[in-house]
Amino acid sequence: MTELEKGPTGRRRGRGARERILSASQQLFREQGINRTGMDQLCAAAEVSKRTAYQHFTGKDELVAEYLRRFDPSVLSGVFDRTDLTPRERLLAAFDIPPPPPCAPTSVPPSN
Repeated sequence: MTELEKGPTGRRRGRGARERILSASQQLFREQGINRTGMDQLCAAAEVSKRTAYQHFTGKDELVAEYLRRFDPSVLSGVFDRTDLTPRERLLAAFDIPPPPPCAPTSVPPSN
């Protein structure tokens, strides 16, 4: 079995678990909110075990913090500086901004 095949539980194995967890959290937080999104649901959507999720994040609070860290500060300040929104609306508006995609690996040309 290769590193990325599904294991006996039907869950994906291999690298990329952290990014799958973050991607699933972004989608679920946006669709149903942070409070209504549980770790069991996040793990199922990310196709990881709870153990794997907790190896990457100590809990949902850390996951939300990491999600917010990925935003460009200048974009977030544009939302947080709006005076036409209540503080709650500003915070919720931050989740409407898509985070930047993960960095793609760069190739280094061989030296001659």
